[in-house]
Amino acid sequence: MTVRLFASALMGAALSGILPRAEAAPPALPPLAHAELEKGAHAALSTHGIVAELDVRHTTRCTVPIVWTDADSSPTSPCSMAFLTLRTPGNTQAHASSFPLTPYGTEDDGMAQLRMSFRQLDASSPFPQVMVSAYTGGAHCCSLTSIFDLRSNGHWQHLELGGMDGDGEPQVVDLVGNGKQEILTSDQSFLYAFASHAGSEAPVVISRYHDGVLENVTRDPVYRDYLAKDLADRRRNWTRSGRFEPNGFLAYEVATMANLGKFPEGWRDMLAHAQSTKESGFGLSLCDLKPAAEKQNGHGCSIKEKELLPFPEALSAFLVQSGYITPEQAASVRKSQDPSTASQAQALPPTFPDTGNPTSSSSALARPPETDTAFSPSLRSTKSSVLLPVLAGLGLAFYFLPMLIAYRRDTVDQRKIAIITVLLGWTIIGWIAALVMALTQRSRKV
Repeated sequence: MTVRLFASALMGAALSGILPRAEAAPPALPPLAHAELEKGAHAALSTHGIVAELDVRHTTRCTVPIVWTDADSSPTSPCSMAFLTLRTPGNTQAHASSFPLTPYGTEDDGMAQLRMSFRQLDASSPFPQVMVSAYTGGAHCCSLTSIFDLRSNGHWQHLELGGMDGDGEPQVVDLVGNGKQEILTSDQSFLYAFASHAGSEAPVVISRYHDGVLENVTRDPVYRDYLAKDLADRRRNWTRSGRFEPNGFLAYEVATMANLGKFPEGWRDMLAHAQSTKESGFGLSLCDLKPAAEKQNGHGCSIKEKELLPFPEALSAFLVQSGYITPEQAASVRKSQDPSTASQAQALPPTFPDTGNPTSSSSALARPPETDTAFSPSLRSTKSSVLLPVLAGLGLAFYFLPMLIAYRRDTVDQRKIAIITVLLGWTIIGWIAALVMALTQRSRKV
């Protein structure tokens, strides 16, 4: 029984960090067309007069600029490269283009699950856009995604969305039912900033694509209800989990409250629940907050600059740097960064956004005062000890070893192996069966 409970605890912690959060996520809009490179080395789509082709081929042109790789890190020739070819048969004004995407198709590349879809992200464009993504592999990483668009001058341009947690394309939704498509992602810079991956919460980022530009529209008033619902759901789950690694959630909360125009209320609640940087073991230093050119990979920072800042101080600087608050807003709360004011802040209940729940006169975000005593300093210190996270990490890695091997080898039944590992791994027999399947089943890699 003890082994089973320990495995269940590890599984819950792992899933909280690996699986995408979807508390308030609306249904995704289906693409106009979709294709994925699976066992073969070629896939093609055609719609609205556009033909898009994905193919993997051996080439000696490996040092050219690549969509998902810097030119400095391009592979040596010859190499196996994935290409996206776009053309418009019969349209003499448009030029066919072929984009080298990434090294692909060999064990060393690491890239997998290359896929593309047609989407009408820009309602004003006569042509749909092509969204292409691939999975880099790794425990907490990453899908790379780019949007390819036929411009009015007849040339194709591409826009990178950057790396996102998990696999698959970003979610495309219509949040308020106005016929406009939004791209739903999250701010990945929050991961590991103030908590472990499992304890981090990344704020929602809502974007719209128009005329070749991806605009962040998260603060548009029409999305406030959605943000408030997301915050309420995540706070409820965080509270039910025992307020695990509080600073990870609180950083997200303050950023989201800032997006809702309620930064002071969010800051006050953060002060009432924050854990010290020493207790949490995570945080940012002045060196971390420096521009990359100045810190020179850490070599341009003094020992003092590498020391972790108190959580409120680091959070305010981080939010200014990330554009969530202004320097003036940070200065206005700087006086409350003294830990001695935390008890005063706790006495003032924060005003959270109304989530529209008719069954309760108070927001679901309101903090139950009677549960505050559950987190005594001694309990916080025990949870943030150095040894426990290390042992838990090693235990997680071992428990999910069959699943990691299956994804690394890209086996044909990797999802089945993942299910067996997660649900039956604690039985030992199930774990052994999943490991045998992961090691013996045929790989889909070409």
